[in-house]
Amino acid sequence: MPSVAPCENKIMLIYSVSEITSTIRRQISNIGWVWIQGEVSNLTYHNSGHIYFSLKDEDAVIRGVIFRREASKLEFKLEEGRIFQIYGRIDVWKGASQYQIIGEKVLPGELGQFYIKFQEIKEKLEKKGFFDEKNKKPLPHFPEKIGIITSAEGAAVRDVIKIIKKRFPGINITIRPTMVQGNEAPNDIISAIEEFEEFGGIDTLILTRGGGSIEDLWAFNDEGVAEAIFKCKIPIISAVGHERDFSIADFVADRRAATPTEAGELAVPDIKEINNLLENIRHTIINYTSQKIKTYILRLKAIEKSYAIRRPLSIFELKDQQLDHIYDKLKKEIKSKISENKEKIKGLENIIQATSYKRTLARGYSITRKNNKIIKDSSELKKKDSIDIEFHKGKSTAIVEKTQEQ
Repeated sequence: MPSVAPCENKIMLIYSVSEITSTIRRQISNIGWVWIQGEVSNLTYHNSGHIYFSLKDEDAVIRGVIFRREASKLEFKLEEGRIFQIYGRIDVWKGASQYQIIGEKVLPGELGQFYIKFQEIKEKLEKKGFFDEKNKKPLPHFPEKIGIITSAEGAAVRDVIKIIKKRFPGINITIRPTMVQGNEAPNDIISAIEEFEEFGGIDTLILTRGGGSIEDLWAFNDEGVAEAIFKCKIPIISAVGHERDFSIADFVADRRAATPTEAGELAVPDIKEINNLLENIRHTIINYTSQKIKTYILRLKAIEKSYAIRRPLSIFELKDQQLDHIYDKLKKEIKSKISENKEKIKGLENIIQATSYKRTLARGYSITRKNNKIIKDSSELKKKDSIDIEFHKGKSTAIVEKTQEQ
């Protein structure tokens, strides 16, 4: 406690150096947790594992320290002479009676604003319930139509289509080419989501793009995009960037995939796994029923050899009749189970066949390709172009004489 001394008929408090330092420390500590940006100088990576440094700008300088426990977790390494943003709490180091920042997070100056904005949006939408699990829609087990929102020329769309076709051949895929970065990208993504809802018939939507910097991925952190995902009635899988990248779209979507390939795996079942499962069920039923029959046969033989039964033949005949009844009932159950599973297999086969483009060709339609690309619009062709036409049976090559646009 400070001592009291008179001074010209007034009472004056006298602090020791430690006391006034503690008082100042309590005041400074009220500042709490802050982000501070400045140029790093006097940088020392100490043998103890602590990091000592200064942050400065044109008019001021502040000392800083990052203790060993937090230093080992830093994603970015401090460098002398570069601009960094440090997140930490302001405190006073009594040993030198100077204030300092005790840091816990480090961001290069050019990334800091994006990171802070990302956290602000994330906290805002989290309070609105955009990330709540209770609002997540389940993905359909056997979708018939998949919609993909992405750049038509990126690697992501090729990866998604490849894995979907491999796992569930014949499924219908609709791609809505979309801008995935830049100022216009958020509005284009929102429009794509709304168009799929209006178009209808889509069971699952995949929103995806490849990796990139935080600036490249920023369209997927847009509040408008997040709201469109949240309000969409179609289940949405978000696969933005690489595995380590997280976007606001990932948090709002019904499922987050670490990569575009994983998005394809989440969207559709593996037909091979389904067939294997049905085959296992069939074998299980056969083995179970065979074992039951063997068990009853053994019981029958035991009864036939029984002295008590051989004497009163009527009792044996009643048991024999009962066994016949059980045997017939079991046969009916076996047939019913086998028929039931055949119907399930037939249903799955019908789903696969119904979505195959070959069925469409069989109804008299054809597919026109130019340089192995499917032509959907006559404007894509010009006179004397060589085209390939695929029919239900066979293919032909033709030369374009005339085109007519709608």
